Amino acid sequence: MGVWVWVIAFGLVNLSLGFGLAMYFGFGPPTFRDAWQALSELGGASWAADLPVPTSDEAGLAPVVTAEQLGEMLDTASEDRLSIEPFVEPYDEDLAELLVPPSPEAWDLNEKFVETSVLKLNIAMMRSGARATEIDTRLRQARGQLDAGIIQRCLDELIADCEIYLAEQREAAQQLRDRIGELGELASLGEEIEMANMQQAAQIETTLSNLRHLDFQNDLEGAATRLLGEIHRLRVARHKLRDSQEIAFLTIARYENRLDKIERQLFNDALTRMRNRVGLEVTLHEWWRQGRPRTRSLCGAIWDLDAFGRINEEHGSRIGDRILVHTAELIQKAIGEADLPARYAGQRFFVMLVDTGPRAATKTVEFIRQSLARVTFLHECRQIRVTACGALAEVHPDEAPEELFARLEETLQAAKQAGPNRTFLHNGRQPEPVEAPNLGAEYREIRL
Repeated sequence: MGVWVWVIAFGLVNLSLGFGLAMYFGFGPPTFRDAWQALSELGGASWAADLPVPTSDEAGLAPVVTAEQLGEMLDTASEDRLSIEPFVEPYDEDLAELLVPPSPEAWDLNEKFVETSVLKLNIAMMRSGARATEIDTRLRQARGQLDAGIIQRCLDELIADCEIYLAEQREAAQQLRDRIGELGELASLGEEIEMANMQQAAQIETTLSNLRHLDFQNDLEGAATRLLGEIHRLRVARHKLRDSQEIAFLTIARYENRLDKIERQLFNDALTRMRNRVGLEVTLHEWWRQGRPRTRSLCGAIWDLDAFGRINEEHGSRIGDRILVHTAELIQKAIGEADLPARYAGQRFFVMLVDTGPRAATKTVEFIRQSLARVTFLHECRQIRVTACGALAEVHPDEAPEELFARLEETLQAAKQAGPNRTFLHNGRQPEPVEAPNLGAEYREIRL
């Protein structure tokens, strides 16, 4: 027995000595950096070729791959060459790096599902909205120094925009019409979307007729006012249809149990860089799957800007958009890092307050409402004041997100009826008004 012990010990010593000498003379196994560089040098056929070489720590000893670099690696590698299941912590506060696409063309919509048609309809509306906003801005900037040439160019561009949008809408609507049969029990929902699109198409046809018969030779300012009115009406109709289609899209995805398969590029609002309604519901779907409502205190809140349509009509959609951006920033500064903010729809904002009971949540909602009411927006020597109505509800452990949204909607309607500039709380049975003291929000001026 003793001999065998000595033999094994002698062998281990020789093995260690040989390994050390091999490492010293450069014949040992490669470091992670060396392996990565060698893999990158294999050429364009390798998915690693375009990825960064991991850096070392400050002492230069061990190669380090940061979480950011790992995220970039997984995002850069295409799915057909790299298939790795993402690891999600049980209570990860930042589920994914949500990217805003540079343009609607960047979205990959080559899917077989019926909501693709709904998204294409929304993309057509986004393009039309961008073109109309540009025309609106030019008309407003030229007020007081209008000439027939400016009016004619804006008129021609608005007519062209309506014609382009109609063509894109008809194509997407036809694809939706062909896929309604896929919806099964939700076929009636598809028919409602189709009817809403037909109604908007009829409205745009009416707008086109009005534009083609517009006589502006004798009253340039009056013609500009009528053009701005047509743009505003188109904007209102576009937003109403967009919001209804977004809800339909989520209803379909929820019905078919595919909320977790929606493309990440569709999660964020391009204007405020918050999550949009789609990104919000997908994130809440993941939170509910993780069981957060049963283990953590959650409160949902919604703010709706008062009479915001009048601001868009009077000052233009570009100024309205800037106000929405500043409102989003105000909300994000007032909440915690673990809270979930979103642009819920149009001029509505949502926040899920995490680890917060109703008392603390009420203070946060009221502080945001009071802060917004004390902001004076300045535009061309004019002052613009904005207020909002707020709604708050504590999340019940056994309720679904859509049930929470229904209670918040009921509470918000009560606040709007009692408002403007009011906050209501759903006490578990019904909405009730919140009478909060002055919470010390500062008075500010913001130049748009």
